[in-house]
Amino acid sequence: MELSGSLFTYSDRLTAFESGPTEYTKTVVFVGGLGDAYNAVKYLVPLQKRLERLGWTLTQVELSSSGVGYGISSLIQDSAELDELVQCLRVSRNKEKVVFLGHSTGCQDSYWHNKYMESKADGYIFQAPISDRLSLMNESPSRFKKLLEKAKQMISERKGEELMPRQADMAPITAERLVSLLDYRGDDDVFSPDLKDKDLEELYANVTSPICWVYSEQDEYYVEHPDDDKQKVMERFQKFCPAIKMTDIVPFGDHCLSREDSQEHFFETVEKFLGQLE
Repeated sequence: MELSGSLFTYSDRLTAFESGPTEYTKTVVFVGGLGDAYNAVKYLVPLQKRLERLGWTLTQVELSSSGVGYGISSLIQDSAELDELVQCLRVSRNKEKVVFLGHSTGCQDSYWHNKYMESKADGYIFQAPISDRLSLMNESPSRFKKLLEKAKQMISERKGEELMPRQADMAPITAERLVSLLDYRGDDDVFSPDLKDKDLEELYANVTSPICWVYSEQDEYYVEHPDDDKQKVMERFQKFCPAIKMTDIVPFGDHCLSREDSQEHFFETVEKFLGQLE
């Protein structure tokens, strides 16, 4: 997998990589999930080609949380760094349109930036916005419940910024970040279908920039909600967040959209959403 382009520094020791004609004034910023870095998913190469035909570039971003850094970072830190990137793109790289494409946990970063930061993007695409809490608890309920109890105990002892035991995760992770991922209404818990109406009302207040919400039909990390299918889940979120302007479910799509036909369907959705922002 190979992309050519321009590597630039947007903040102290943090870089981004823009592919496509840099004189274009519109860019889509790919924000990866847990453990992701540059070239995180296979669909980036064909996506860049599609974007170039539409007059957009593709920008990948390095955050402090990239790779194995997610366990010692936070969503608010990610959002602040993304805000610096937006300012750099607009001021130093002459971008008139900036749209975030969050993948997996990168959707949480995109949500947080939309809700809390000043330099809003012109739009936000959520690709595979699954619930990390439900996914992890479904994978190993006993293990993660014990880890959550341990993390909460550490926070009560004012050790929230200290690292959990080594077996907690593949990456070093603080008690605070683990609670963010695993606890009901933790900072990362913004997409769970089991959130109550009151939760959604609070979470999506003041989320105003346009959103395109895209599920994959066969996402291996999505935990089905017993009462609602994916379409109904998206409609429920839309009720509390009118900024969700488009929704879609990618046929045969897995979490990373590894099939070419799934990628093509997703690109068509992206193209439609970008067209709405023109």
